[in-house]
Amino acid sequence: MADIAAAAEVSAPTLFNYFGSKDGILIAMISEGTREARERDRGQQWQDGADLVSLVVALFLRVSSRTLDVAGKRVWRHAEAAAIRQPDTALSREYRNVSDALKMFLAGFLSELDLQTRAGRDCPPEFLAELLIDRWMPCFIQLITSEERTLAEHEAVLQAQFAPLIRLLFTDACVDHPRRKESRA
Repeated sequence: MADIAAAAEVSAPTLFNYFGSKDGILIAMISEGTREARERDRGQQWQDGADLVSLVVALFLRVSSRTLDVAGKRVWRHAEAAAIRQPDTALSREYRNVSDALKMFLAGFLSELDLQTRAGRDCPPEFLAELLIDRWMPCFIQLITSEERTLAEHEAVLQAQFAPLIRLLFTDACVDHPRRKESRA
């Protein structure tokens, strides 16, 4: 706390009075940092001419990258472990809130796309978002547990994980040439 107080040019007691604990600081970093990252990312998901796998991989790569901009790998390892060890703490609740916000953000993006499943049925964007996040999370855990793993290596892992799943779920036309719903004519 003393290092953080010094960097913020305030006394350690002032910092403690404001945040209450190291977890209080983490909560503030995680909630504010991830909110700002989602706001910066609005409108950046769509890339003309990109296939669906590329859109999804790019989106999750930005999530991973911006998550690491908010805090380093060590902090995210601590947050992950705390959420598992002590699920009823404020830090764990905030971590779940961040996960829920990511799911809503992704569902919003998916709801804007004209997605055609191979089954020929509509699939709720919230379900798809949860499915994709469930595929991303182990990749993110691998990223934060290895100090040596780079974002380029992480991108290759995301590509390997998402490509077969997306090709299994969606029609070839949908995967190769995704469209926004409003582009239907």
